[in-house]
Amino acid sequence: MIKMNSKELVNAALNCEEVDRVPFFPPFQGFWALGLAGLKTMDSFRDTKAAAKAQLDVVEPCHLDAVEVLWDWLFPVEALGCQVKIPDHGTIATISPIINEPGDLDKLEMPDLDKFYRYAAARDTAKEISDKIGKDHYLMASLPGPFTLAGEIRGVEALLMDTLMDPDFAKTLLNKAAEFDKEVIDYVSTWDIDGVLLCDPTTSGDLMSREDFVALSQGPLKETGSYLKKTGKDFIVHMCGDTNDRITDIADTGCKAFTCDKQVDIKAAVETLNGRMAMIGNIDPAGAIFMGTPDEVRNATRAALEAGGKKGFLVGSGCDIPVGASLENIKAITEVSMNFR
Repeated sequence: MIKMNSKELVNAALNCEEVDRVPFFPPFQGFWALGLAGLKTMDSFRDTKAAAKAQLDVVEPCHLDAVEVLWDWLFPVEALGCQVKIPDHGTIATISPIINEPGDLDKLEMPDLDKFYRYAAARDTAKEISDKIGKDHYLMASLPGPFTLAGEIRGVEALLMDTLMDPDFAKTLLNKAAEFDKEVIDYVSTWDIDGVLLCDPTTSGDLMSREDFVALSQGPLKETGSYLKKTGKDFIVHMCGDTNDRITDIADTGCKAFTCDKQVDIKAAVETLNGRMAMIGNIDPAGAIFMGTPDEVRNATRAALEAGGKKGFLVGSGCDIPVGASLENIKAITEVSMNFR
């Protein structure tokens, strides 16, 4: 058998081909690597070479087959005008939505992102990484899915109330969020990357029924994903929480793969999908990767690999690799995955 490099291995697994080794697809290592390097978020915007180095420094020790080159996934929220809070480490939080009434939506427009500091920093960081490892590693960018983007600019609670009290406005808002996503994709798709993860954590079963997901979120997500695929980039979906009841609905969006949280039954999902969509996950990010010992991470990794098998499955964390997780725990994942046969 011809030995594949990391990019070839990931592509084969995403295409639901049987592989000799299950690839390690983090999927979200960006903020964790910054924390490991002691680089604060704002400093990573100012020094893109240092931000890229933080990622590159973990690729070889952790045997990452895929690397997230855009981890500041909620940057469109501030670009659209929301006030945010930038912590020293971790995801940037929205502190003031900007859609208070239907008329506000008409006033919104996406600015020239090349002039927006967070996008410009992400673009330059991604280039530093792709120039060094893009030929051999699968590179991906993370962006908010339409429902999550709508929830950020409207407020999640307000959006959920809209779906009950003013469903026409909710649908208008979701369609507008999908259009904003497409505008961002126009920029990011010019990068030397392989795929884009559309992250829609607020559409999990913990917040939304399957029926509401199909009625409200599936359409805009599918439309955005179809637009993304036309750029030549892979369309991958991430949702947090329990999504066992909507695995086939997610596959119906046309995505190539789904990165799922710890609650999902990987074995059942892979068997049900039968090659329609690859599954990625789903080692417990908090219980194992953050709080567990290396031995506990090894056991969790082995369980995920045995459940997922070697066809249509890539091993990784159930969500972000938590900031503060030890390097030894991430190495423990690869110690098992590299030798799983």
